[in-house]
Amino acid sequence: MNRRRWRSLGAHAVSIGEKARSGATYNPLSRSVIQSPYETYARLRRRSPVHRSAILGSWVLTRYEDVLAAAKDHERFSNNPRWRETTRSVLPPAPDDYSILLVDPPEHTRLRRCAAQAFTKARLEALDDTIAHTAAELIERAARRRTIDWIAEVAEPLAMRVMLAMMGLSENEYGRWEAWSRRRARLLELIATRRERKAAHIAGSEIRRYFMTLLRQRTQSSENDAIGTLARLAAAGEGISMVEACDMLSVLMIAGNETTTHLIGNGMLALVRHREQMQRLREEPDRVRDAINEMLRFDSPVQTDFRIAKADVIVRGRTIRTGDGAILLTGSANRDEAAFENPDTFDIGRKGPRHASLGHGVHQCIGAELARMEAGAIFTEALRTLGTIELTAREPYYRTSTVIRGLAALPLRVAA
Repeated sequence: MNRRRWRSLGAHAVSIGEKARSGATYNPLSRSVIQSPYETYARLRRRSPVHRSAILGSWVLTRYEDVLAAAKDHERFSNNPRWRETTRSVLPPAPDDYSILLVDPPEHTRLRRCAAQAFTKARLEALDDTIAHTAAELIERAARRRTIDWIAEVAEPLAMRVMLAMMGLSENEYGRWEAWSRRRARLLELIATRRERKAAHIAGSEIRRYFMTLLRQRTQSSENDAIGTLARLAAAGEGISMVEACDMLSVLMIAGNETTTHLIGNGMLALVRHREQMQRLREEPDRVRDAINEMLRFDSPVQTDFRIAKADVIVRGRTIRTGDGAILLTGSANRDEAAFENPDTFDIGRKGPRHASLGHGVHQCIGAELARMEAGAIFTEALRTLGTIELTAREPYYRTSTVIRGLAALPLRVAA
């Protein structure tokens, strides 16, 4: 029996006892939880909203109010895994880079200020034509094929090609980055195996060499792509080093690809399962941004965030000790009955509080607007061009992940 199977059986045994004690459990190794987590989230919110997980050796927060409070409180909840003191927590270990995702202010403030120069309004507007052209090309190709995998043939190519354009890289780099992205993204997984972590570290070393070479080449470049921008800042000593620029480019590339791909995948699945909402969006295309926000809330591509307590913190009467890990279940927060009316209903006209999917406070997703631009373009083009969009499989299968919620494939029948 392989190690993953043993881990799964062990976690299942622990979860039984945990549920008996507290009335709820969160077992990220459970296949049923990975495929359909929302009933588990609801049980946690009702019975154990601040849950001490024996499986994970960490606290699990599930209520909207608590998740947002921890996400915003960088004074008491750190993003830096080096703060962790407990040996029982299975939060992802400290990575092999200096990622903007894993540092706190003032380091984070300095790095984010540099990253923001790659996401100015002018630079995003410069990508408009690329996004529109790519979306039209992919939907036209889909219409000719009639039966497609929406993930592999539309969502992934759009996200990757836009990120390559943003970096100033050739589309010939697609295959290399597709492999790197999948391997590297496993580094932040609760359920990654040793083999996957090793592959992720190897990919990280390869990416660092790749970007370091390009950064050195582009220090004198006048191009406004992300690599040229950060290369000039690093060469001038303006807030970022070459190593930090290298690691930042890796994060931007992989996060921009993975999260946008699964926003577009999960969003399309929500539309095809809610035909009345799809028809409403056809009739009201100006509502596309509202629709994207509801897609992000209803089935977020990012289900989990991580923090380390920098001080003792009391949440709903329970004490999270200094050094304890805290898992913020953003996917649960987005379905919290206390925050959202009829939270399990997909409604593109929804009013109310903001979803938790793109982060809050200083760690709010810096690429959020670019993701919305890409999703808006592809859904607008698809609903304008394709009169028929139907599932060809009853139950699409989600990838094995606790952080990124995304479909392995989404087989559709389409026609103009």
